Amino acid sequence: MTRKFHQLTLLTIVVAAAGLFSACAPPTAKLTVSRNEVNSGEPVTVRWETKNAKEVTLNGEKVDKIGGKSVIPPDTTNYEVVAKRGKKEARESATVKVNSNRAAAPTVRLTADKTDIERGQNTKLRWETTNSKIVTISGVGEVSGSGEREVSPRVSTTYTATALGDGGNATSSVRVTVTDPPPPPIAERPRTVAEVQPTNRAIADQFVSVMKPVYFDLDKSDIKASEQGKLRTLADWLNRDTNRTIVFKVEGNCDPRGTAEYNLGLGDRRAQAVKDFLVSLGVDPSRIETVSYGSEKANGTEEGEAGIVGSWANDRRADFIYLRGGEKP
Repeated sequence: MTRKFHQLTLLTIVVAAAGLFSACAPPTAKLTVSRNEVNSGEPVTVRWETKNAKEVTLNGEKVDKIGGKSVIPPDTTNYEVVAKRGKKEARESATVKVNSNRAAAPTVRLTADKTDIERGQNTKLRWETTNSKIVTISGVGEVSGSGEREVSPRVSTTYTATALGDGGNATSSVRVTVTDPPPPPIAERPRTVAEVQPTNRAIADQFVSVMKPVYFDLDKSDIKASEQGKLRTLADWLNRDTNRTIVFKVEGNCDPRGTAEYNLGLGDRRAQAVKDFLVSLGVDPSRIETVSYGSEKANGTEEGEAGIVGSWANDRRADFIYLRGGEKP
């Protein structure tokens, strides 16, 4: 009995001594990182282990006594674990070096040859970029990294170029101001067939039978393929020996949409396009006069095919008026 009592007493003393030693033992700390050097944006695992600590912090943030976490250091960073017990503490740290591999930021510059134009005129956009992968221009679309493009805005327009690259994006803008052109001078009223000299009235009648109106697409002044045959027939007739002295006028007309100034300009371009086509077929340009009536003679009320009564397509045309010349049949 006495021996067992002594053994129990000794065990109690050992346990108490161990507890007292543990209470007095200083804290310890150990910290490791998975990699000491990474590229920008790559993750790193930080692990720590402490003993005899009541409070543990990692770079000032309270954490468990043993643990780990994955981090993405924004730049070269020192990670430090601190284990505290009363006034005693233990520290251990490790540094992770971050190599910056950030791509250079793109640049873009957009300019226009002319920033003030009249409606119907053109200007040329020019742009240059660096460090870009995709370049777009509003109203134009995707373009190459540098270049130029001719544009003809109908209204004042701000063009913005955007360059996208690994290093971010950049923009540049230029504004093109569009004004209405001055109205063309009032043209002399063309003479009617009845006003032509009686000796040439038969020539005028022949001219009317050969001449056919030329029709245009909306807002266009180029000669459609479907209308070119009419002008070739007229050119062949005009280039006959008996008809080479005939002088005539080309009238440009528009549908009623658009401003009066715009329609006068469009009608003028249509009449000029017809004249240029006839000249290319051998008709002497001195025999051709041009005039624009804009929408003054428009009768249409809605969109439709040419030849249908009330269609705007009938208003988008060039007419031919005999003036003088030609031998009497």
